[in-house]
Amino acid sequence: MRNMHKIFLILLMSAGLSPAFANDIYITQSGAGLNLDLIQDGQNNVMGTSAARMLLSGTTSVLYARQTGNTNVLTLDLEGTSLNANLAITGDQNDVVLKCNAGSSSSYCDNWTADIDITGDSSNIDIDVGTTAASNASNVVLQATGDSTTVNLDIDGASAPVSITAVGNLNNFQVNLDGPGDSAGHQITIHHTGNSATYDVIQSGAYDSILDIITNTGAGAAADVDISQTQ
Repeated sequence: MRNMHKIFLILLMSAGLSPAFANDIYITQSGAGLNLDLIQDGQNNVMGTSAARMLLSGTTSVLYARQTGNTNVLTLDLEGTSLNANLAITGDQNDVVLKCNAGSSSSYCDNWTADIDITGDSSNIDIDVGTTAASNASNVVLQATGDSTTVNLDIDGASAPVSITAVGNLNNFQVNLDGPGDSAGHQITIHHTGNSATYDVIQSGAYDSILDIITNTGAGAAADVDISQTQ
């Protein structure tokens, strides 16, 4: 089955080549136990768009996706339980949308993990988890290096830790974490080094909401921080 997936992806990538030298991948997959590696090198890489499918659904699956080049686009619906996504993106003007149980989806996102590493300037990152039906035990880890990065995280569910480590100037973080924490509470950790950062953090739900922000602006412009915690 794994070989069939590889052949299918090679054909799609070949068919997606255009005079602009873009690499395009579009996938619809369902079932358990998928182990999928996707690698794109070059400019204008695309793994799914808002209008074209990139849907992986099922249980106990692992995705590794790497894009290298400028103006990368990755739009992925990763629906199901015990799923693990590892994304590595290098280049400027990255556009990443990662969703589970958002919009019209009715899937659950229990034990759902995303580890995202982005290097480059002017990146836009949107992650929506459990916004239709609350998830349980999701975990999002983001490392971002570059200037003018915008991060929007909207996560609903029980026990949903978020960790962001960022280096760069003029970065903007919008984090909304909603739902009951476990005995350790909901925890958001943001460590940022750079000038003129903006943080808007909202935590709501039963049990403890824990927020750990470390910002180092050096001699540059100070950070703008807004925090709201409610139960």
